[in-house]
Amino acid sequence: MWGHMPMAQELKVISDFYDLMLYLIQRIEKFPRHHRYSLGIAMENRLQAILALLLQAKYSREKAEHLAKANLELEVLRFQARLAKDLRALPLNSHGLTAERMQDVGAQIGGWLRSATRAP
Repeated sequence: MWGHMPMAQELKVISDFYDLMLYLIQRIEKFPRHHRYSLGIAMENRLQAILALLLQAKYSREKAEHLAKANLELEVLRFQARLAKDLRALPLNSHGLTAERMQDVGAQIGGWLRSATRAP
């Protein structure tokens, strides 16, 4: 199932991540001011870093390195989203949808990483 990932699937993970990014930034805009300018900015910066890592992986021969970093950044973002929920800056239903989308993107990154580490 996780053989060599065709280009269309590589683009799918980037497209799905972009959709997550758009959704989450729209939620961050509604954070209370004191959370928007601390946790919110940190989350937005992390989203942009993950997008950059995915694009670097797409165009690099060293895909595994970029994908491993993207996976780690996604894990930190998971905790930031959880913190936003616990601080009541991110509504529970928005956190649930965000968590589902992050799980899906994480699985796609993991599959791409496995195929990149098996490539000659």
